[in-house]
Amino acid sequence: DPQQDFALSIDRCSDIATHTFNIRAATVLSHSIKELYVKLDMIINGKTVLTYSETLCGPGHSKLIFCGMKKGEHLYYEGPVTLGIKEIPQGDYTLSAKLTNQDHVTVACADFTVKNYLDY
Repeated sequence: DPQQDFALSIDRCSDIATHTFNIRAATVLSHSIKELYVKLDMIINGKTVLTYSETLCGPGHSKLIFCGMKKGEHLYYEGPVTLGIKEIPQGDYTLSAKLTNQDHVTVACADFTVKNYLDY
């Protein structure tokens, strides 16, 4: 997104599938977060196989520490992530994430792609 500066760091990338790894993400908010909604799409080999959406921030839904942050504030998250996947079949996997606020404005968006083509 040309309108946002977003940084993401993943430790031990080669062990992502089966181990816990640490991530760090940071951005300066270009929009306030009174309400925050996430929409995730999982795309495998070019076909959308899963769509998921959830309210992360809002009346009665304050699941994250950055709920209520204002435009211009620095958002930083650091912590462990465990996928618990024993094996990733060969193919192209894309996880598309879009976060929108109470005004239906995109607060952040990202596409994460994993290509798994192992030669045996």
